[in-house]
Amino acid sequence: MHLDPTVIARGLVKHWNYFSHHIIASPGMAHPMQALFEEAYVVMGAARTMGLLDDARMTAICRRFNGRMMEYQGVHYPDMFDMGYGYNRDARGMVSCSCVADNASTANGMLEGVRNFPHLPENPAVLASVRRYLDYCLQHFSSPRGVMGVGVLNHKINEPGLEEYWCPAALFAATLIRYADLTGEVKYYDAAVPMIEFISTNDYKNTLYREWRDGAPQQILIYTSEGLIAALASAEMKKRLMVPLRLGSQSGSKAGPEAVIPNQAPNQMHQKLASTLQGGGDTIWSRLVARFGEFTDWFYQNQMADGSFEHPANDHYRCYEPGLAWLLLDASQRVEGCAWLESIAAKQLRFLATDGGKLYYGLRANDFASGLALLSFAAAGEILKQRDPAAWAAALTGVFDRGEEMW
Repeated sequence: MHLDPTVIARGLVKHWNYFSHHIIASPGMAHPMQALFEEAYVVMGAARTMGLLDDARMTAICRRFNGRMMEYQGVHYPDMFDMGYGYNRDARGMVSCSCVADNASTANGMLEGVRNFPHLPENPAVLASVRRYLDYCLQHFSSPRGVMGVGVLNHKINEPGLEEYWCPAALFAATLIRYADLTGEVKYYDAAVPMIEFISTNDYKNTLYREWRDGAPQQILIYTSEGLIAALASAEMKKRLMVPLRLGSQSGSKAGPEAVIPNQAPNQMHQKLASTLQGGGDTIWSRLVARFGEFTDWFYQNQMADGSFEHPANDHYRCYEPGLAWLLLDASQRVEGCAWLESIAAKQLRFLATDGGKLYYGLRANDFASGLALLSFAAAGEILKQRDPAAWAAALTGVFDRGEEMW
């Protein structure tokens, strides 16, 4: 299955219409969404949508987000971005939460605005702000092995078991690579190397919080894939990763027996996803390729007939799923041997554009799911516009002419 211009135009316009009328498009300074990392994905989608719909409000969304993040940097915790939550302080005055991972998503949203709008006069200040965050985390939250820890959680810095963790390592690595791509500061590529090795060899079925079993594989897959794809698509990272493994064996907490849900997906295969240290070559690069290969197998084997994926054990986590198409499409365009992933993304986007997808994910109601859907449709629209500009323009015109597709 290939991307359908009409389907993608319908989905993109619906989400563009929602967010262009959302408080996120207001010039006010109040936080439009409580969790700033969730808002960051809306910003990423808006940045990509600008070139598809030529709506200046999309640029304004990015600029106002970046302005707020710079203004509030360090207010929550030194050199960290405000998170929109985690303000409670203990007797020592320590905030309850200032996570590296959530801050990394915020930073990635800022960098997406710089990447898409390189002419903006505030870009040097935005990059300097992101660099402050990167340098602070590398100095204060990185383990002796160079792997990123969780940061501040439960009023503690890198509490036991979270001195190195998959989520901050993956998202922070993506920020390092994207920042280095924009600035040419190669030391940030170097800093990403141990984190890429960590997420390429981690045992995701036996993590401290057991996210794979108790939450949803989708949560792990979307966040980890951000780091994996950023590295796989980078020639600079490949040069640095063609070296022997350095960290040694990864381990996680012991996990009890899993209750296996009866197969629902037509091609379902319950992947073990154990540490790849037993196979996949002896360089970081080879383990990176092997790990993402396991993830792409999961996407193929667990996609349902309607385009959704095997339902998570906790349905709260279904809100992560609309971002999968974005990552699959980015990989299809930027990672060697991954063009076939377009078919999985196209099938999911077809579902996201329907009323069934709207109801299942709470689209245009759940802002996190909606922002990820906007980003996925925008990624697809970029591909279609580059592939056939006339067909993309015709599809957009048809959607606007119909009118009812606006919502």
